[in-house]
Amino acid sequence: MLIGFGLAMALAVPWASATNYYVVASSQQPSPTWPWTNWAWAHTNLIEVVAGARDTDVVYVTNNATYWLTNKITVSYAMTVRSWGPGGILDPTNTILSGRYPSAINRHFTLNNAGATVAGFTLTKGYESSGGSIYLQNGMVTNCIIVSNVAYSSSGGGVHMLTGTGGVWNCTIRGNIASNTSGSGGGLWTQSGGPWWIANCTISANSTGYGCEGGAITAVAASTIISNCWIVSNVGSWSAGGIRLAAGAACYNSFIMGNSAECYPGAGFGFGGGLRMIGDGALIRNCLIINNHSSSHGGGIKGDWSLKIQNCTIASNVAVGSGGGYAYEQSVGSPAIENTIIWGNSGSGIYSNLYITVGTNTFTNCCTSPRIVVNSYVSDVVNTITNDPRYVNIATGDFRLQSDSPCINAGVNREWMDGTLDYYGNRRIDTFRKIVDIGAYEYLCPGTVFIGH
Repeated sequence: MLIGFGLAMALAVPWASATNYYVVASSQQPSPTWPWTNWAWAHTNLIEVVAGARDTDVVYVTNNATYWLTNKITVSYAMTVRSWGPGGILDPTNTILSGRYPSAINRHFTLNNAGATVAGFTLTKGYESSGGSIYLQNGMVTNCIIVSNVAYSSSGGGVHMLTGTGGVWNCTIRGNIASNTSGSGGGLWTQSGGPWWIANCTISANSTGYGCEGGAITAVAASTIISNCWIVSNVGSWSAGGIRLAAGAACYNSFIMGNSAECYPGAGFGFGGGLRMIGDGALIRNCLIINNHSSSHGGGIKGDWSLKIQNCTIASNVAVGSGGGYAYEQSVGSPAIENTIIWGNSGSGIYSNLYITVGTNTFTNCCTSPRIVVNSYVSDVVNTITNDPRYVNIATGDFRLQSDSPCINAGVNREWMDGTLDYYGNRRIDTFRKIVDIGAYEYLCPGTVFIGH
């Protein structure tokens, strides 16, 4: 939350030494006047204004207009470029920057300063080899709608992040494509550097080209942190319909639903409908993973190497192959799954819920059926529950626990839980019972007065 607080302050209170510049649509300004420092003198060329601004400056762009870019906008200083709506609010819906594809080949922004911020735009029809809309080497993008952009030969249909640090905050990222057979991360791609934050975003209906991963997000950079996001209805045309998490990357308190990993012509793949977790230390925690689909194994999660799954609910996912909830194969590692519900998923054969063929998987205080047994691929099973977890209402998508759920007070407490919240925003260990529940939600007795923070 510190990032959000700091960003809000930066947008609301520019530094005292800042120069404010103003941009309007050409139809609204017959005679722009240098230095463009008030609305009466406003310029109509956003690219030119940004090129002349420096550290701490703010460029305001009026709403109710579409700006047709003739080139990308490069932000190389610690400045803010933002929309201006009624009363000075951000207005992403009505402040539109178009890359003009297919008439032109432009991304919208390249940011390469850690203090650079872009806020409050609809960014559409960008088309570039990678980072169809934004190439983020350093900086922050916030309160934007990033829609219908294309990375045509590499990765990051919407946003490509590499080298530096920053992230994407409170954005809608929809309908972007990494279209080439070597392109992954239909919505976003993190390549290197970091930490990169992807937080409070809705990421939907993005896709990759044949043979690629991560319909919504491909997180290759180890220090990628995904938190409080909705990852919905994305398609990976090889694996990871929703998210591909590499070694060291993490996803917290997110909703992962309706994503699909589909095999492409001539290949027998299509695994990890919700996520593919590959690499030592890939972590998902306090997440709800439901109604995802894979055309091979792992409707909810396909795992490789030593992943960690903590306090998640994995339900109603489907695999055409095996392991509707969770599949682990192909690589040798030591996955650790704890305090997690893997229940009510479907796949083929006797391995409809879980499909484990390699590794030394450890399940601690989980709820799943059929019962997990220790074998050459499962090194340990501690306090496994096989009874129905008793969700409130599967039909309406309410996967909270009823009062008679066997998952209540059945988890194992960990140090990371101190001061953290569950998926719903309640304290992970409640004050009264002091024992964590299994799954993404903590049960609260009716009438309980609760303070989350």
